Amino acid sequence: MRRALVIDDDPDIAELLRVLLESRGFAVDLLGDGIQAIELVESYDVILLDMNMPVFDGERLADYWGITRPELLSRVIVLSGFSAWTHGRTLPIFATVRKPFDYGHLLQLVEQCAGS
Repeated sequence: MRRALVIDDDPDIAELLRVLLESRGFAVDLLGDGIQAIELVESYDVILLDMNMPVFDGERLADYWGITRPELLSRVIVLSGFSAWTHGRTLPIFATVRKPFDYGHLLQLVEQCAGS
């Protein structure tokens, strides 16, 4: 079974993403902050990462993974309204999706990421 990880501090968004991903056959784990994702014990086909979180935001987590586990970044889809971090940087991630996002477009990216 394909696995997905959603890292978002907004419980409503996280639950919405869980339902969308489960409708596509993914087993989904939810984390409420990047600090909980520093050491992943599972392997994921796709990781949806919110940039704006209160303790350890998506920028810090992506930078940390870039140093410690850069192979994870190719499975990351960043969810962001606007992030100065993404502006003008070439990111080794799969994709960036601006909030509010189109569900169909997001699911298409998830399928592409999981299939690559």
